[in-house]
Amino acid sequence: MKSTLLKCLVNQKPAAQLNFALTDWSEFWGLSRLCRAFSLSLCVGLLLSSCSTPKVAPLVPKQDLRAVWSTDLGGEVNYPASVALANGRIATATSSGTVSVLNLSNGAVIWKIKIKGVVTAGVGFDGERAAVMTENNDLVVIQEGKIIWQQNLGAQSYTAPLVAGLRVFALLADRSVVAFDGQSGLKLWTQQKTGDALVLKQDGVLAAYNNTLLAGFGSKLAGLDSLTGKILWEAALANPRGINDLERLVDLVGPMARVRDTVCARAFQAQVGCIDASTGKLIWTRPSFGEEGISALENQLVTIESNGQIMSWRVNNGERLWDRAAFKGHHLTAPLVSDKGIFIGDAVGWVYLLSKDDGSVINRMPIGSTRGFASPPTPVDSQHMVIVTKNGSVTQYFTP
Repeated sequence: MKSTLLKCLVNQKPAAQLNFALTDWSEFWGLSRLCRAFSLSLCVGLLLSSCSTPKVAPLVPKQDLRAVWSTDLGGEVNYPASVALANGRIATATSSGTVSVLNLSNGAVIWKIKIKGVVTAGVGFDGERAAVMTENNDLVVIQEGKIIWQQNLGAQSYTAPLVAGLRVFALLADRSVVAFDGQSGLKLWTQQKTGDALVLKQDGVLAAYNNTLLAGFGSKLAGLDSLTGKILWEAALANPRGINDLERLVDLVGPMARVRDTVCARAFQAQVGCIDASTGKLIWTRPSFGEEGISALENQLVTIESNGQIMSWRVNNGERLWDRAAFKGHHLTAPLVSDKGIFIGDAVGWVYLLSKDDGSVINRMPIGSTRGFASPPTPVDSQHMVIVTKNGSVTQYFTP
């Protein structure tokens, strides 16, 4: 049994606002769902008494899956990391502050730098500039191994900054989005929204759609003018319900999915749904009780429930294609739907390749780390993907 199954951090904010943080998802699943039915102390006791390591059954592989390269980052990654790929490079960061840019073809280190402070969110990367957030609320922007600027934002962030269009965007725990000039660090605009008192300590939604910035504010996805911060549209994927702040916590969690003009996202332990990003029109929502992000390719969307059940949906209308219960009891990463199949990782150190037709296991391999994954599978191309582990390794996988 792991030494720490649950970390619930409650920090007092200046305006008597609580900041609720759920952490270490690879060691714990289903908190919100259990706590809706039980008191917090009882749900923690149930978790401690019932947790066990899922067994891995024998398997005859049906398709090749192998590691191409693996690089040690030189430290642990204990935050929900995002992997950023651009211009044949990959940017990563350890919790202790070592930011590295690797060659995507072979994993060789192109440059690295040790910054001050513990990294809490990252990495944003456009192929030139990398950006991370620290526990001191500093947004640090680095280029070619040197810090070019940093700003204290006055609030925490658990979502990787977005570096795009010569700008750097940050989504903060006080439910604001801030935009900076990428080269000088000049603040361009701030968009502030009011919301629930609690916020997830987990990667949220911050992405680009053409010239629109997509940002998750609570249960709503907003489209912002990237030049001015003006809200162009908002769409609610869930409606907060319950008698306390915990039950009403339905923040959007990353990664989100995009198929042409359609973007899809998960509202924490509530629903999944898709939106027309060109107009902000809600296309569909369905109940889905999970805390990890989602993935889609063409007309197939795949989600993971808190209990390990895998579900597949049609992107255009939300019709259920299939569900797979073989992974119940496992805690899984967010999925990655690729041409070759569905990639997922589990908390005990296996990466799986599943059939897109029915979710059956095509192949799997151990990753050499029983601490599990710090990032979900991230696509490189139709045959390759990368995953960062909590023990601080980044590995690229290949299936022909």
